[in-house]
Amino acid sequence: MRLAYFTPLPPSKSGIADYNAELLPHLAAGADITVFVEHEREIRSNRNRPYQVRDVMHFKGMHAERPFDLCIYHQGNNPYHEFVYDLAMEYPGLVVLHEHCLHHLIALKTLDRGDLEAYRRIMFQTYGRSGAVLADTRERGLGSQFQQFLMPLNYPIVARSLGIIVHNEFAAAHLEIPDDIDLVKRQPGALAEPPLVKVIPHHLAPQIYELDSWSADECRATLHLPADKLIVGAFGYVTEVKRLPILVKAFQQLLSVVPNALLVIVGEDHWAQSIAPLISELDLDDYVTVTGYVNEQEFFTYLKAVDIVVNLRYPTAGETSGTLIRTLGAGKPVIVSDYGHYGELPDEICLKVPVGDEEEQTLYQQLRRLAFQPMLRKQLSTQAMNWARRECDIKRCAAQYLDFAKQVVHERPVKPVTIRQSKPTPNIECDADEALNDLLDWFADEAARGYIFEHRRRLIDTLKLIPKGDGSQRLLELSSYLQFPPLLHHYGKYAEISTTAFWHGEPQRKPQHIRNAKTGEDLRFDLIRLNVEGERFPFEDEYFDVVLCCELIEHLAEDPMHMMTEINRVLKWDGLAIITTPNITSAVSIQAALRGQSPYLFGHYNRENAFYGLGDRHNREYSPADVKVVLEASGFDVVELVTHNSWHAPSPELEQLLASTFVPAELRGDNIFAVGRKVSSHIERYPEQLYQ
Repeated sequence: MRLAYFTPLPPSKSGIADYNAELLPHLAAGADITVFVEHEREIRSNRNRPYQVRDVMHFKGMHAERPFDLCIYHQGNNPYHEFVYDLAMEYPGLVVLHEHCLHHLIALKTLDRGDLEAYRRIMFQTYGRSGAVLADTRERGLGSQFQQFLMPLNYPIVARSLGIIVHNEFAAAHLEIPDDIDLVKRQPGALAEPPLVKVIPHHLAPQIYELDSWSADECRATLHLPADKLIVGAFGYVTEVKRLPILVKAFQQLLSVVPNALLVIVGEDHWAQSIAPLISELDLDDYVTVTGYVNEQEFFTYLKAVDIVVNLRYPTAGETSGTLIRTLGAGKPVIVSDYGHYGELPDEICLKVPVGDEEEQTLYQQLRRLAFQPMLRKQLSTQAMNWARRECDIKRCAAQYLDFAKQVVHERPVKPVTIRQSKPTPNIECDADEALNDLLDWFADEAARGYIFEHRRRLIDTLKLIPKGDGSQRLLELSSYLQFPPLLHHYGKYAEISTTAFWHGEPQRKPQHIRNAKTGEDLRFDLIRLNVEGERFPFEDEYFDVVLCCELIEHLAEDPMHMMTEINRVLKWDGLAIITTPNITSAVSIQAALRGQSPYLFGHYNRENAFYGLGDRHNREYSPADVKVVLEASGFDVVELVTHNSWHAPSPELEQLLASTFVPAELRGDNIFAVGRKVSSHIERYPEQLYQ
């Protein structure tokens, strides 16, 4: 089996680099492996290995000349793995997710480089409106790093992968694999089948076995640590999630009963706030040491020298701590957070501390137990060592890698799903008077002509939002009054225009025939009966490029989101939903409300008439903010949201009044015109702004 293998390698300061330096010799015994790295220093430092190490720039040429059987990507959540992510998205393969949360990496690739649009799009596509809201919040400089853990953003790479390896069940449970396979197939870039998933434990570093012959006293002497002290150690980069303030405060309590204790924090300080000020504030400079970066030899020397290890973490990106596995394998009594992968560890190999209000006090109590119970330390030491050396044996883990790689090759050939994507074209351009006169030529009925004249501004403003088409697109108009088919026939170029309306009883379709009185030209088409609030639209998925929903949503009495969900389904990706509706927050509506009148533009009850029909009235009029919610909750990115005065204009006195207040003057026209582009299949079925 010929494998392309993507990972950083030492001397890059990455735990995943060290992980693969240990694992690769065992994998190379069972496969032909070429490792692709990003930096020349990684190539120079890894010569004469049982595997090739090449610059990643050579991968595409090598793969084109002689394809690899499988690409294996070691994906982390930091800048060292950006090149890995990009290639995994381009060449599907087996992805080893060392942490299920990739939000920090994707934010770095987009938001941190000023590309808000790319960040917002991936958030919207993955999480729908809630993702878009968070993206908008972060654009304004609000939000926190902790929010990124709640939206791990692993869906894009999971959906493009043939197989996924994670190191613990917590990470496996947080893989964003939709339960609805149809949803997987409807996402751009997704493969036709979801990936195979395998949990393979994080291996134990082989160097741990060398520590068995080392002397703890000699290690302390080498590090200039006192031989007669109880030494508590914390290992790894100093970051906010390591809960070090909790540890330092609990250690301060421990000093009151164990005054000869020391705390050694072994690792480079990567925390913006740093832990050093707290140490000084608590007057612990003589009792707490932060070593800074240490090399591997120094790391193992410190590990052998300490009596107790504390390894807390919250929140977690789903990672398994390689440092923790080394600690267990070295036979050190360890205290961990009772959360994530740490919570999965057997109770007989470690002590656990719950996350929350009692965390500091519980940690102090566990430290005190270990300080005063040497037999407990010895018991935990033996059980931890036996467990880690059995369950995390590196040869066993390597064999699982190779077996799973073979399974992926045989069971998951690369098979991209076919996504129907709409091709953009420029919007229609027209002279308003010419278009209006042309439209009137198609209708002889006085009621129909009266409607056209009354709605003339709204019709023309809507027409100018519609793409012209190039002869390959399809358009659907819901609840059509038949004005747009002749306009699109004249100004657009569509392969198919479908229209719907709702009436009670049979038939399902009504043939329509209109003739241009001036040219004699005929237009014939079917009008399809459709209750947009309750019925499945009679069209296949991703069929249309444009859906018109003009002056319809305000008439719906029960469930407008059913209609919007169906619009999403029948639209191609990047297809457009165009909504027009009266504006309940227009200047005209404000004026009416101030006069003690209803702000509804059209709230009257209808008696039977020649055009509208009995009961055809507005059930709920919308604000521009409401329309934005409707579109975003339905998976549409709002690309245009404007208002125009289609029927009325407010009085000059009201405009002066509004101008003198803090009330925003924008979006005060009496009709809303909104265009949404389909970018997500995630539907917020009942947004709280619309449903009780």
